Amino acid sequence: MKKHELGIVAAVVIGIVALILSKDLQTKYITETQQVKVEVDAKDADDKGEYGDDEYFIRTMSDGDIYFEPDTVVPKNAVLDDMMDVANGYAILRAVCCDAELWFRFGVVVNNEIAQIKTDVIKDDVVRHAAVDFVKTITNILPRDTTLWDPDDDTVWKKVSPVISSFGVRLRHRYALERYGTIDDKKAAAYLSPRSMMSNYDSIYSLRIDQSEQNERFLLKMVEQASDFDKQCLYAVEYAHQNRYAVDHPAIPVLERLMKQGKASRYLHIVWRTWRYLCQFEVSLSRDGVILNQKYNKMRMRCMRTIYRQICKNPKDIWAINDFCYLATFNNIVRICDSYFGNSVLLEQMDLFPEVLIEDDETEDDETEEDE
Repeated sequence: MKKHELGIVAAVVIGIVALILSKDLQTKYITETQQVKVEVDAKDADDKGEYGDDEYFIRTMSDGDIYFEPDTVVPKNAVLDDMMDVANGYAILRAVCCDAELWFRFGVVVNNEIAQIKTDVIKDDVVRHAAVDFVKTITNILPRDTTLWDPDDDTVWKKVSPVISSFGVRLRHRYALERYGTIDDKKAAAYLSPRSMMSNYDSIYSLRIDQSEQNERFLLKMVEQASDFDKQCLYAVEYAHQNRYAVDHPAIPVLERLMKQGKASRYLHIVWRTWRYLCQFEVSLSRDGVILNQKYNKMRMRCMRTIYRQICKNPKDIWAINDFCYLATFNNIVRICDSYFGNSVLLEQMDLFPEVLIEDDETEDDETEEDE
């Protein structure tokens, strides 16, 4: 079995949030309202008080609370200002991308919602002005009349795509990691390697294939007993790989509890991504279903505040800056993506749970043997 290191090199160069709206992947979906109503089982509703008992809506993001706010006293420092700009710049980019996606996927008019973006949260004058232009340009391009929606016509997308890319490039260049320090690939691999934390990590990793209730109990026990927070995070992630298709996965509250402790870890980003995947896997895999990015980003911001406090103590801590930027720049779950079907959580599955590919190969081999 091929070994996969937990996590990837976190934003050695801060990347552009990619939103791929391939016209070949789009299917016609007709809605007569500006909110897309989605029927779901009541048990899947994250917030029944807001969304009702039996159904809830796909909602816009740009008019919501998407911004990063520290929970500590922030010293006057250029690096700390930049980190806030990274967080808010990419939050704006993600929100606009996801809301524009509602037009391309459903024909929902989102201009007024996107226009509510608060660009004044960005401190850098040049980037703030670029954000203003970005928002104005997108709202001017997107149609305001639902009768103009045609999923087979890519004219609007050809106008929107370069605007999104241009703002993403502006963010990437202005806040490139090399401005704050140097991390080479070898050092990054050593920093993230679970084997630097656990001498027996290979045997722990193998439990992803050799699954059992005994292994579940063991990993949960190790989460509770490990004295080091990095190790707690690693064991919790491995616990999530047990019984990975379970409904109401027992790892969800375990991962959530770790993120809410307010402790920094080099693996905090993988804890958040794993938690987000498990949550969304239970809600919907469909391009036309509910995606709870607001919920996931709220937890993302909590993790970022934890790391930001660490940067406030030492603005030259390149590893903390790297960890912060990884979370700040990571894309939302999107509807239209490179996956052959479903939303992008299925791509997350292949990245976070590579053992499912091994299972698929073994299943195909077994079926071939049976046919013979």
